[in-house]
Amino acid sequence: GSLPRGTALRRDGARPGDTVYVSGPLGGNASRNYRDIPRPRIDLGKRLRGSATACMDLSDGLSIDLYRLCLSSSTAALLDSLPVATGANEHQALHGGEDYELLYTGPANLPGFRIGTITDGPTGGITLRGFPLTPELGYDHFSTR
Repeated sequence: GSLPRGTALRRDGARPGDTVYVSGPLGGNASRNYRDIPRPRIDLGKRLRGSATACMDLSDGLSIDLYRLCLSSSTAALLDSLPVATGANEHQALHGGEDYELLYTGPANLPGFRIGTITDGPTGGITLRGFPLTPELGYDHFSTR
């Protein structure tokens, strides 16, 4: 596909003060022994062009993907809430992966679940309710399991 120049959603545009969002509840796939048919958030991605400052998919898990977004943007993140899928727990929501949701940043009026705020440092640092969060790779594309 193609896009008009300068309109692609990228992970390197988050800025201190931006709100952090996810497009839906997390951890649902990690709480089961099977994988749902993915439903990519293409329509939401199109709506976010021009308003989100950074955006990426959450296929590897919130903790590692937010860490990557913060590294790319030279920022940090303070998380204060998580939308946890029915049947999942908070660990699965943070680290499970394969949720096929979007992680994005921008002004306070975007659609989605608000989970926190982007800050100015230390680069890649993430805290959840005041506690440091260690990123974990939730889904390993090369696993032999």
